[in-house]
Amino acid sequence: MTSIKIDEMADMIKEKEKELFELKKEYRERRTEGLRHAIEQKKEAEKLVRDEMKALGYDYGSTVRYWL
Repeated sequence: MTSIKIDEMADMIKEKEKELFELKKEYRERRTEGLRHAIEQKKEAEKLVRDEMKALGYDYGSTVRYWL
C-alpha cells in the first residue's frame, strides 16, 4: 500500500465517493418506488373522479369538501 502515491489515493477516494453516491441514489429510488407508484395511481383516480363528476354536472372543487 505504500507504493500508492497520495494523488492516486485521492483519486481512488473520489471514485469511491462517486460510486457510493450512485448507490445511495439507487437505494432511495428503489425504497420509494412503491410510494411513487401509489401516488401516481391516486392522481389518476382523482382525475377520473373529477371527470366523472364533471360529466354528471357537478363542480368537483365545491363538492369535495363534503366528502371529507
